[in-house]
Amino acid sequence: MKRVLITGATGYIGSRLAGALTQDCAVYALVRQPLNEAYLTPELRDRLTLLPYDGGGESVAAALAESRPEAVYHLAAHYTAAHDMGSITKLVESNLLLGAYLLEAMSMAGCRRLVYATTATTHFPGPDYRPLTLYAAAKQGFSDLAAYYTGEGKLRAAALALSDTYGPGDQRPKVLNLIRRSALTGAPLDLTSGRQVYDAVYIDDVVRGFILAAAALDRPGQAHSFFQLSGAAPRSLRETAELMLQVNGLDFQANWGGRPDPDRILERPQRLSPPPPGWSPRVPLEDGLRRFWAGTP
Repeated sequence: MKRVLITGATGYIGSRLAGALTQDCAVYALVRQPLNEAYLTPELRDRLTLLPYDGGGESVAAALAESRPEAVYHLAAHYTAAHDMGSITKLVESNLLLGAYLLEAMSMAGCRRLVYATTATTHFPGPDYRPLTLYAAAKQGFSDLAAYYTGEGKLRAAALALSDTYGPGDQRPKVLNLIRRSALTGAPLDLTSGRQVYDAVYIDDVVRGFILAAAALDRPGQAHSFFQLSGAAPRSLRETAELMLQVNGLDFQANWGGRPDPDRILERPQRLSPPPPGWSPRVPLEDGLRRFWAGTP
């Protein structure tokens, strides 16, 4: 059976990917203590081999030595839109330091295949590199680190850029979740104008994108490939939220414009890279929003 190592398995996307991979692979997960069990159900945990990460490179090297993976999926990250002194340490530790340890440990262990998550917001508002947030800059920093290892022939890597993701069981403080919670409780909710684009991809399509990106590593071509997952017909955030209420027969009036817009927002979809070979979204937005609201796959 194929062996894979995944980081970020305790997160929403990572847990779904880990579950899918266990159907055909022996899956090892690099995890921090104390263990975040928000998405790591007992059933999923029984199907994974958990390997500890203590913040140091030696624990990453030990995990690679024990798991001996044929491929690594790197999804661990720390996201924040804040730009202050308090956010720097976690941004660097999670998005750069762990990634640097992982790349070197893969090189030491002879693991040559890497798929990693990045963000479409590294380029704002066009094709030239201009990070929208410090988080986006940190994600670009990891791509730059990976470029050294791919350029030296130490591994092959596929970057998968994401915009917005959604699905049932999502507990992240994302705007659709906040609107859903307010609609269920009747609590008022102040939002921005909602004119920013909401290029949302359903969780099942996201998971399939990662698996297809890994398959693309076996094709001849560039050692460092860049792919992107995008919705079929992205709408604005406000249009998406109103469609969610409409398809679920709900009447909830959010206070659009009750909060100021950020200084910089994306008002049109970013199309930086092609999708992985063979990928296109299978779940239409209307169907995905029904499943999201119902909380069932």
